[in-house]
Amino acid sequence: MSEELTCVSQYGNYPSRPLPRLRADWSHATRRLIAGALCVACAGALFVPDAAIAAEWVDVGGTQYNAGTAAGDDAGTWAWDGADDMKLNGYNGGAIKAEGKLNIAYEGKNTVKTEPDYTGAAIKAQDGTSQKAELNITSSNSTDELNVTAEADAIKSTGDLSISGPGTVNTTSTASDGIEAKGNLSITGSGTVNATGGTEGIQSKGKTTIDSSGTVIAKGGEGYGIAAGSDLVIKSGGKVEANSIEEAAIWAKDGINISGGSQVKANSEGDLAVDTEGSLAVTNASLDASGVEYGVYAYKGVTLDHATVTVRTSASGGQAVALITDGDDIVIKNGSIVDAFAEGEFSAAISTRNHRPNIAGGHIYISDSVVKAIARYVESGSDGPDHYSNDQSGEVIPEHRGMNLGIFAQTSEGVTPATISIVRSTVTAEGDTAAIFALAMSADGKAIGTIEIEGASILTPEGGKVIDYRNKEEFSEDVVYEAGQTIGTGDVTIDSPYNEAVAKNAVIAPLEETKPEEKPGETKPEEKPAEQKPAEQQMPVTSSKAKPATAKKGLPATGDASLAGFATTAFAGASALLAGLLRRRRG
Repeated sequence: MSEELTCVSQYGNYPSRPLPRLRADWSHATRRLIAGALCVACAGALFVPDAAIAAEWVDVGGTQYNAGTAAGDDAGTWAWDGADDMKLNGYNGGAIKAEGKLNIAYEGKNTVKTEPDYTGAAIKAQDGTSQKAELNITSSNSTDELNVTAEADAIKSTGDLSISGPGTVNTTSTASDGIEAKGNLSITGSGTVNATGGTEGIQSKGKTTIDSSGTVIAKGGEGYGIAAGSDLVIKSGGKVEANSIEEAAIWAKDGINISGGSQVKANSEGDLAVDTEGSLAVTNASLDASGVEYGVYAYKGVTLDHATVTVRTSASGGQAVALITDGDDIVIKNGSIVDAFAEGEFSAAISTRNHRPNIAGGHIYISDSVVKAIARYVESGSDGPDHYSNDQSGEVIPEHRGMNLGIFAQTSEGVTPATISIVRSTVTAEGDTAAIFALAMSADGKAIGTIEIEGASILTPEGGKVIDYRNKEEFSEDVVYEAGQTIGTGDVTIDSPYNEAVAKNAVIAPLEETKPEEKPGETKPEEKPAEQKPAEQQMPVTSSKAKPATAKKGLPATGDASLAGFATTAFAGASALLAGLLRRRRG
């Protein structure tokens, strides 16, 4: 396994690209060198575990059987051919272990259960002297059933692990994982896999693939519902349900890809519902995620393509973001239906940002889709003072509580300033502070966040349009500028997100949906030349390029320290808080 370099920042650990392996140019190799290499390879295979070929031994209920001789019981509830294959048919007994590769085919109802004082897994394949571990579990009929219970891991492989077929596999671990693979993990077929763990429900150190038209249910206790050490791929139209009490319901290190009509539900009672250090892609599939502080977090971007996505998050008295990325963009397209809801003292329904130089992010692209994004305020319930802010005269006024933004894009160091693009789409956005906001922060005031609307009109608020926001704050050591746009009314550039001109509710719809319906038999009135409106009021609305704006200096990008000054006039503090995520990396 190749090692990866790990970068450490205030935002958490994230892996850099692994160094590529050097490959020999075999076109210049002589026959002698090739022959020598083959000899070395053959000799090495005798001493180093390599590809799994067969089990070197199996242990059934505490009795070990060595390779080369078939074994089984008189009742025929289990049988091993002395090599790769084992059959279970009505087995009801203790743990099954093997060194090397083991294929288990189960029929009928089978139970594998360890004794209370047994410290090992109930079914396990481990590396042998000369063979790497591989565990494959399969069934032939939908009535087949395999029930596995242990205090430690229920089913485990120190190499790859696969579960296939139309049968049902139920695993329960009271103190460890329901299913664990130190290598890759795959679940295929049309059956049901139900895994419950005291820590993780289903875990792999490598790639996890759920290529199933059946049902997979994973429940985690102290750990994740589903945890993938690299990519997580879910396809082929099955149902996947993941739950966790203390961690994310679904976690993947390198990325999550959901496609092919699959229906995924993720619920976490702890923090995040869906969490990945890579990207999230949902294509021709559905995702329903519910978390406490964060619904879906994908560091390297979100792409929803003909997808149905519902995200809910509620953190009474805290910060809540339903759908967020801070290392790439959010793309919603091709008939996707997205419903995002965030409820907290500080909340955003859909949010993206760029906060480091030369890193993508800070852009939201919505095309030919239906999006609903609602962020609401919830009282903190604390005994502390209310939040206050200063008006332009310096007077302290108790009117600004928290910050809640429906759709929010922000850049602070990005090459391309923040953009929210809405093309031929129906968008309903609501925020107790602002419905839609695009913001760019810079040291020279040249970066401007923009809202672009094409093939659609602003229906709410009445007379609504894209208005400009600019602010500047001078400190003893530097000056920070903010410039952006929001949906609102009026012709004056605002300098506070709490300005009454900012729309808290916004509805945008394709142009054809804004035309009045014609009643049957109704005579169409003679059309008159359209009245020319001022440029800023014409529809469809496109981005207006604001002049360099001024801004306040941002608060710390992560952690609860930014809460204290969040509701001051410094909008930078808001952008830092909403995207500041306390990352939890898997060790």
